[in-house]
Amino acid sequence: MKKAGCDILETEGREALSIYRLSEYSGVAISSIYEYYPTIEALIGAIFDDYRANARLETIASIRALPQTATLYDGIEMVLSTGLASLHRWLQIDSDLSVRTAFYGELVRLEVIKPEQFWTSMVIPALVERFSDEVLVRDREKAGYLAYQAVTALPRALVIERPDYLTSSDTVRMLTRMLHALLTTTDAE
Repeated sequence: MKKAGCDILETEGREALSIYRLSEYSGVAISSIYEYYPTIEALIGAIFDDYRANARLETIASIRALPQTATLYDGIEMVLSTGLASLHRWLQIDSDLSVRTAFYGELVRLEVIKPEQFWTSMVIPALVERFSDEVLVRDREKAGYLAYQAVTALPRALVIERPDYLTSSDTVRMLTRMLHALLTTTDAE
């Protein structure tokens, strides 16, 4: 059912996804769908969760697969390009849920509610590990924390306040320079 729901979302849009359309598309009885997903929003939430988990795994695999000649800057740029494109894609599919998810993520980040595993909590350490020789900052824990907060809070702010920046050509470049400077500036500078 999730696959069918995802197909409908991606090809026909959020407005097309109803319990009736899902039943017709998947061949599953409406009563059976309700056993697993009491609402369409619950189904979409499950699809979003799967999407985020897959994006996290694919991003970490992409970091590890970067060529030997790649730099930390290249890795940061790839992570941000992938992440912002994903946010934009889901904003186009279901803008209301995307904004609610961004607000929820901010509550988690601020520890107002119990945290969950965000893809950035694994991606930043993977970047630092892959490009360890380029990370010059002495306090890697602090730099990692600041980078994590920047990579989680800023994209959410874009979704909530400035979604047009997600596709702006210079957004990734500006964020990449900021994170690169954070990780490569020595304490002596």
